[in-house]
Amino acid sequence: MLSPSDWAEVDVLIRDLGAAVAAATYVRGSISKATADQAIREASEAVNRTISDPGSRQLLGAARDAIQTAQDVIMALDEDVARSHCLTQRSLDLRGRALDLVEQARKAGREHR
Repeated sequence: MLSPSDWAEVDVLIRDLGAAVAAATYVRGSISKATADQAIREASEAVNRTISDPGSRQLLGAARDAIQTAQDVIMALDEDVARSHCLTQRSLDLRGRALDLVEQARKAGREHR
């Protein structure tokens, strides 16, 4: 039986794939769009394979690589998308740090009661 933690990496992959799909919608030009769509398709197939065996390091690594390739393709095709992706990633990093700080404050508050 698989535990929730076994699915955690797959969940991250699905989120990263979603971010790449969202970024690809802004790519302009038919050739660029077709190239981005192909990279997204390959990443989607790789993520889909992880669902059958979420504990497989090989499948998880291949999916991570495919998503990174899709992100690289999208950023290379559209500089504005690249800039937006960097800003979004920075926002996510800061949001994660904010959650850490809130959790620390909650723990400290419980300890002082």
